[in-house]
Amino acid sequence: MTKTTAGQLAKAGTVSAKPARPSSPTFGLIVQTLTNSGITQGQLGQAVGASTRTVQNWASGDASPKGVKVRRLLDLKYLVEQLQTAYTNEGVQIWLQSRNRNLGSERPLDLILIGRLDEVVEEAERISGAM
Repeated sequence: MTKTTAGQLAKAGTVSAKPARPSSPTFGLIVQTLTNSGITQGQLGQAVGASTRTVQNWASGDASPKGVKVRRLLDLKYLVEQLQTAYTNEGVQIWLQSRNRNLGSERPLDLILIGRLDEVVEEAERISGAM
C-alpha cells in the first residue's frame, strides 16, 4: 500500500494546498473609517510604514497589520475619532488637508506623513475638548 501525501492530493484537486486564512474584518473596518475621512490607502500606508498593497490586503480582510503598524493604525483611528466629535467626514477631510495655524501653518496630513502624528493628535484633542 502506498501513502498519498497532501501535496499529491492537492495536485489531484481533492485537497487544497493551503488552508484558507481567516479574514480580518476589524482591520478592514478601521481602514474604511480612515479612508472615509480623506486619507488615501497610499497615504495610510506611508503613515504606518506599509505599502499600498498591504493596506489593500488589510482593507479586504486578507491580512492584518503586525507589530508597530498596528499601533500606528490605531493611533490614526484615534485621531479621526477625535475629529469626528467635532466634524462630519467631509469636515475631517477638509481639516486634514488644510493649513492649520496651531500646527505652524502646516497641513495635518503632511505632518502625519513625516511622523509628527502626536502634534496632530494634540490639536485634534484640543478641538474635540478632550484636553
